[in-house]
Amino acid sequence: MKPRHFLSPLDWSSEELVSLAQTALTYKACGRGRLLDAPDLSGQLMGLLFFNPSVRTRLSSEAAMARLGGQASALAAGTQTWQFEDREGVTMDEDTQEHVKELGPVLSQICDGIGIRKAEKMSGGSQAGQAGASWEELSKDRFLHALADNAQVPVVNLESNAFHPCQGLADMATLLELTGGKPQGKRYVLTWAWHPKALPVATPHSQLLAAADLGMRITVARPEGYGLCPEVMGAAAARCAARGGSLEESADPLGALDDAIVVCAKSWGRLDSYGLPVEQASPAADLRPDWRVDETKMARTANAHFMHCLPIRRNVIATDGVLDSERCAVVQQAGNRLWSAVSIFARLLG
Repeated sequence: MKPRHFLSPLDWSSEELVSLAQTALTYKACGRGRLLDAPDLSGQLMGLLFFNPSVRTRLSSEAAMARLGGQASALAAGTQTWQFEDREGVTMDEDTQEHVKELGPVLSQICDGIGIRKAEKMSGGSQAGQAGASWEELSKDRFLHALADNAQVPVVNLESNAFHPCQGLADMATLLELTGGKPQGKRYVLTWAWHPKALPVATPHSQLLAAADLGMRITVARPEGYGLCPEVMGAAAARCAARGGSLEESADPLGALDDAIVVCAKSWGRLDSYGLPVEQASPAADLRPDWRVDETKMARTANAHFMHCLPIRRNVIATDGVLDSERCAVVQQAGNRLWSAVSIFARLLG
């Protein structure tokens, strides 16, 4: 029987994801004591492949397996490993040395689960011939799905081009905490913020879906041209409606925050800029003054909590005043990465 994977929030129902988030908070309540009702993963190994840098994701994954009695082993893919291939029918006489058709089954014999972080750079180089792939191509997450198709153990997406479901689950747990377990119908704003580089959409996609699965009244605030993937927006709208919430978009960086109880800031690049040279894909400097979260903006809210996935550039994405406020929840949010990972691994490997 094929194992169940954790690749996209859209592969799991809203009810399942909310249950995972609630379980994460149950484990969190145990603190450093014994995790009540958690499976014992003694002797089990989670293999972690990181194609991209990581702090919270790697440490939370390793710590989660340790909390459950198991172990995790992380490798920097491409530097500590061979170069991997996923294309069908390819003649491997260039840079790649190992195909996922062998990698998946071999890792499945060694590991009880596989975690993978693989997200390509949004922008290509500035010289001819260095442009990267388009959003249409990258959104397929071809390597992630090829590895999962060839694995006989659960595969967990630790961030891809399209989704960051572990971050989304941690955000969901945080929203449950911040709303006293009653998020339905409450106002959540996911606001774009200026950043010197064009960043991927995986995290905002997952944050959007987390709030949608909780039935919140969501506003996605972004400049014209910076809309998220239409297919993800459509799925979020449907999930929102099914859970008693709503979804709207706004290009007003001030008015969009009115009466919000949670403001989550995140930068992302234009979908039509994927694969373009860096200087073309980077957000325009004239957006910077209006698209930063500061004390004036937060004063328009209903005494909202501030969220961000981290790392965050102080006084670029948000001001010191916002980040040092008692209403800032970014550390709480990051800490929930551990408990969301515990919940995911317990569900898949237990």
